Amino acid sequence: MSLKKIILSCGTVLLVLIAMPIANAKSDENSYQVGNINDSWGLQLSKEGYVFRLDPDRNNDGLWSEPTGKNRYRITTHKTLRQLIHRQTNFKIYRVWQYQNGLQYKVVSQSGRYRGWIDHAGVYNKYSLDPQLQPIIKQEKRVINSVNAKYPNTTHYRQVDFKKYQNDLIRATKIAQNLNGNQKTVALKSLKEVKEYLKDRRSDQVPTILWP
Repeated sequence: MSLKKIILSCGTVLLVLIAMPIANAKSDENSYQVGNINDSWGLQLSKEGYVFRLDPDRNNDGLWSEPTGKNRYRITTHKTLRQLIHRQTNFKIYRVWQYQNGLQYKVVSQSGRYRGWIDHAGVYNKYSLDPQLQPIIKQEKRVINSVNAKYPNTTHYRQVDFKKYQNDLIRATKIAQNLNGNQKTVALKSLKEVKEYLKDRRSDQVPTILWP
C-alpha cells in the first residue's frame, strides 16, 4: 500500500474518531458531502511553515475558493498553476478539510497573493526531494510501509519486527546527526514523528516529507 493511500485511508478513520462537528455542505454537483475542519491537524501543519509546493502532476486541479462539497470556484487558471509550479512557489498549509473521499488543505503562498483549497495529492514538501534526506526518507518509508502491511489494525508488533523497525530508525538517526541546518532539523523532526506513529498509528503523525 502506498503512503498516499495510507494517509487517505487513515484520514477517513480519523474523521470518525475525532468526533468533531460535522455539517452537510452543498457540492459542485448539487449533491451533499459530509466533511469537517480538523483544527488541530491544521495548526500542526501550519507550524512547518512555507515548505510546501504545488505538484506538477497534470491532474492537479490547483487552488479553489472552498473545499470539495461546497459551492466554489477555481482560483488558479491553468496558466497561473503552471507558473506557480515552474517558479517553485512556497506555500504553507494552515487548514485541513476531511471528507468521505479524502483530504484537502487550505494553503497560502509566502507572498500572501495566492490562497485557496487544494487536494492532498496536489502539494508536496520541498524537502522530500532533498538529496541529503533521501537515505533517511528511504529508511522511514521502509518502516511505515512494513508496519501498515503487517499490522494494519494493531500496535502489538512481533519482537523481531519491532527490533528491525528500531534498527532502521537508529541508522537513519545517525545519518541525520551528520547533517546541518534545515536538513538536520527536518530529518530529526521527521524521525520523531515516525516513532510517534509506531506508538499511536495516527495519520497526522506521518511526516510530510513522506507524502509523495
